[in-house]
Amino acid sequence: MRRASQELDRAISATLGEHSVARWHALAAVVDGAGHPMSHLAEATLLTGANLTRLIDGMIADNLVHRKVDDTDRRRVLVFPTRRGLAAYQAMNRAVGASGLDVLATRNTRLAKTLAGLVDQLHAESITT
Repeated sequence: MRRASQELDRAISATLGEHSVARWHALAAVVDGAGHPMSHLAEATLLTGANLTRLIDGMIADNLVHRKVDDTDRRRVLVFPTRRGLAAYQAMNRAVGASGLDVLATRNTRLAKTLAGLVDQLHAESITT
């Protein structure tokens, strides 16, 4: 399963060009414009701590996202997409769609069910051991 995931990441990375899969996932997580905390981005990108901070710092430097202190909880920082970030996300989605890689996610329900079953099985095994 790990090998399949790595191969898919490589294929998507080649399709995205200058952008990484992690950037694509981060933009997908904030594209609604509602502002999301770093914990939400950690789940979306599967990155933690310093790696996630470096990713977001790079995206800020490239004007893809911006940070803002949460008005309701001043300890939290929310991440929002910029106009450039929204345009980049749309371009990434078009590139993935044109490559045909999106077919794996949307049309191959058998593969999706098999992978979901494997993930559930691995999760169940980790709980019992």
